[in-house]
Amino acid sequence: MNDVLTKDQWISFYIDGAAYAQPIDKVREIVTYRSPADVPGSPSTVEGIVNIRGDVISVVNGRALMGSTNATPNDDSRILIIEHENSLMGFSVDRVSEIIGFNNEQIDSSDAEHALIKGTVNLEDDLFIVIDLSQYKDEPDHNE
Repeated sequence: MNDVLTKDQWISFYIDGAAYAQPIDKVREIVTYRSPADVPGSPSTVEGIVNIRGDVISVVNGRALMGSTNATPNDDSRILIIEHENSLMGFSVDRVSEIIGFNNEQIDSSDAEHALIKGTVNLEDDLFIVIDLSQYKDEPDHNE
């Protein structure tokens, strides 16, 4: 049987060259990147809002959230739509890769100060940062 089917499933994606893994059960869908409409007064990590089939969804810039430099979206860029506190939230990423399989026991816990990062997992010489975007808290940006 395929190893992915016997383990927890995660969607892998990339931000600024780093590989991330998000629990797939929190991912509602993945859409091609589209430019969000600006929302005045929103935190610097929020790109804006998009309308996806009648749902107005806030889009968080994945690069800003992870402390990376901003980059112009390209044909590979996607928005991960995540179930977040009984609503939907979008996160822009550089590209989505594939569904991978591993169990929580395989995660090396992290002492990272970033609340979304749960640790890392090494699969066949690929290192993934394990993240849970559904835990995002849209706190006011005090850096502006």
